[in-house]
Amino acid sequence: MTTSQLVAGSTLGRLKGHARQQFVVWGILPVLLVVLIVTFAIMEPRFLSAANILNVARQVSFLGIITIGQMFYLVTQNYDLSNGATVALSSIVCASVMAGQPQSSPALAILLGCGAGLVIGLVVGLINSTLIADLRISSFIVTLGVSSVSTGLALMISGGVPITGLPGEFSRYFGTSTLAGIPFPTAVMIVILAIAYVVFTWTPMGRHAYAVGGNESAAFHSGVNVKLTLSVMMVSGSLLAALVGVMITARVGTGEANIGVQYPLLSIIAAVLGGISLYGGAGRVSGAFMGALFIVLLSNGMDMIRVQSYVQLILLGALLVSALIIDRLRIRTRLA
Repeated sequence: MTTSQLVAGSTLGRLKGHARQQFVVWGILPVLLVVLIVTFAIMEPRFLSAANILNVARQVSFLGIITIGQMFYLVTQNYDLSNGATVALSSIVCASVMAGQPQSSPALAILLGCGAGLVIGLVVGLINSTLIADLRISSFIVTLGVSSVSTGLALMISGGVPITGLPGEFSRYFGTSTLAGIPFPTAVMIVILAIAYVVFTWTPMGRHAYAVGGNESAAFHSGVNVKLTLSVMMVSGSLLAALVGVMITARVGTGEANIGVQYPLLSIIAAVLGGISLYGGAGRVSGAFMGALFIVLLSNGMDMIRVQSYVQLILLGALLVSALIIDRLRIRTRLA
């Protein structure tokens, strides 16, 4: 074998190793994002317009934060099927508290309403963590049950109708305003992404979360406080869901009991597409964001080219199955 053949073989081997490593980390999401953007840009010139990019930035804010919240659960090998109901209940409670305050003091009404909405996330997170971490009940069953209770409470409090009468300043400053040209919800998402990155990359709690998700028994015998880790992750995830509920309330100007229904499915699809394993112990914040961005771009592009809603549902279901297959292949590749 000649020297040139040896060099070519060595180079090919390194490229294969690099491609395998990138697949383990990201899956095929970067390729899908490029294909998606190019395809829709060709089919609909308005897709890359400044107005649509700004619209996508606003839309991805809510799903991006929800997906990070789902990541807090998934990294520890648990699921959050209650995040959509948490969004709805926090929206209703936030709007109800605001509407019940004197209109002469909008700042106080906004403060109390936002605080009440976030408390909902704290309560839901504590309930989830108590039942899952302390009583060792399946997260699938627990969060499904909590979702049903939260949805029922939201409908009972609101009577099934939107809650209006919120201070105009709430929507003006927190729903439609911009910071240095960046929509306010997008700015909030950027801050959340930065905090989550620091937590999972540089803090003991983040390392403990990965350890618990990878092998809970081994983490326990290594001195990790499993219950505390699970509690912190779940409360944090539910707080982010409540934050999204408050932000959407500011965006639409009313409290809605039917918002957030799609978030359990979308957040899981986005997370898994972004490389966050359903089997715990793996995933990156950047991957969660990229997964959310892919879902929003896909939905936005399909709306612009007038794809029927039922076709979009079919594609979302196919995406979920595809994400599960990719997750399984990624695990096999990592273990091979």
